[in-house]
Amino acid sequence: MLPKRLKISKSASDTLRVLKGRTGLTPNLVCRMALLLSLEEGAGGGSRRIDEFGSEFNAPTLFGEFGFVFEGLLRQVHGRLDAKDVPLIVASHIDSGLERLRKSRSLLELTQHSGLLAA
Repeated sequence: MLPKRLKISKSASDTLRVLKGRTGLTPNLVCRMALLLSLEEGAGGGSRRIDEFGSEFNAPTLFGEFGFVFEGLLRQVHGRLDAKDVPLIVASHIDSGLERLRKSRSLLELTQHSGLLAA
């Protein structure tokens, strides 16, 4: 069900570039955090309209060895999905999750905004 390649929005790519500079984390790891944050909030994060003019990721790079986990979470949140809709839904969730992480100025703040550590 997960796409082999996925394009994210231009604004998400810009945010990832800034967060990499501030935290040192690679974009794929920050995307995973953003995706999980958005999925935690439900299906609404996957319904945003986004442009697809940003970075492109291969599925193994984006999801790593946890692709089956992300696929299961997508199914749990969205139910049955058409394979052609999945790339847009995932990109939309990443965009939504990055909204929450965008204000992070350091790795510590990133983990606090993601809910990994108590504030």
